[in-house]
Amino acid sequence: MRWVAAAVLALFALSAYARGNTSHFVDKLSCDSGPYSLKLPKTYAELRKLGPLKGQKVVREQDFGPYKARYVDLIFNGLRLGVVTYSNDEGNYQVTSADIRSSSWRITGPFRYGQALPARVGDVETKALSASATVEFSGDEDTVRIKLKGRRISALTYLCVPD
Repeated sequence: MRWVAAAVLALFALSAYARGNTSHFVDKLSCDSGPYSLKLPKTYAELRKLGPLKGQKVVREQDFGPYKARYVDLIFNGLRLGVVTYSNDEGNYQVTSADIRSSSWRITGPFRYGQALPARVGDVETKALSASATVEFSGDEDTVRIKLKGRRISALTYLCVPD
């Protein structure tokens, strides 16, 4: 009888542990529109002036014949933005990723580095989530990955699919 009770307790503990790192679908989650979107300047030139630019790195270039796509990482203090620009439309850009590691960046909708995770994201009640876990909220294409430490956001990453 004791081993049955121990097995049941182990299953409960395992299911509680498994709730730590989770992924949830959130309708209307998108990098470029809606309530969870990144709040960034309209043009590439304005984006580069978002703050003191510490560096940039060309990740890759793609040749599509009449135009080229250039994937670049823009590195600011506490923020790394992955963007793609197109040679036939140089003023515009699309975000491929945003990695936020500082509370000074206020570009992330309801998510704030160093702050508590909102009580509700879409239809997900976040208070039931583990206080120290990695949680993903995914929309139709884009994903926000949040690392929690004591219920506070200790790492925040947007993963975006360019159009």
